[in-house]
Amino acid sequence: MEIELVLIRHGRTQWNVDKRYLGHTDIGILDRPSAELSSLKRQLEDRMFQSIFCSDLKRCQETLEYIYPTSQEQIILDTRLREMDFGDWEGQTYEQLRLVDDYCNWLDDPQSITPPNGESWLEFKERIENFMETLTSILKDEEHVNSSSAILIVTHGGVIRQLLAMTVLGSTFWDFAADPGTLISLKLTLQDDKWVGNL
Repeated sequence: MEIELVLIRHGRTQWNVDKRYLGHTDIGILDRPSAELSSLKRQLEDRMFQSIFCSDLKRCQETLEYIYPTSQEQIILDTRLREMDFGDWEGQTYEQLRLVDDYCNWLDDPQSITPPNGESWLEFKERIENFMETLTSILKDEEHVNSSSAILIVTHGGVIRQLLAMTVLGSTFWDFAADPGTLISLKLTLQDDKWVGNL
């Protein structure tokens, strides 16, 4: 089985501009759509998608509404597609946190430190894996999946990087970047019940 995941990171928010950590805090995108979103809108104009998944957070829903207007019945909102929960670090800037020992250790080895009142790396990773397991089950049940089938996913930078790290052989989370308002096309092939990805 082959499928294309069209992965889109939400548009820019004020907290992105301010370089603040933004995980589960629910704020919208900037009032004026960025050049990136306008470009995305043009790119997606003639595309058809087998399924559309979107994080339930406002910034993703607003992005989807702008770049690919469609009926609500076609959209599956999924909390598993949320960004990592940064707990007490939410809303703080990198500059404000740079003298916090736990934060510095987390940057060096995120699997060994959990943000205070936030989500552990394992919890984050497992919910993305759980989403992919659900997606695999859905695709196996559908009759018309072929190599030209595409799924649109509007989500967050950390989720996109984790999806890529899970599927692109020999890669890690840190090998990828996903700026606000960007599109990454991930071609997936199911081999022995495991997705193998190519960019």
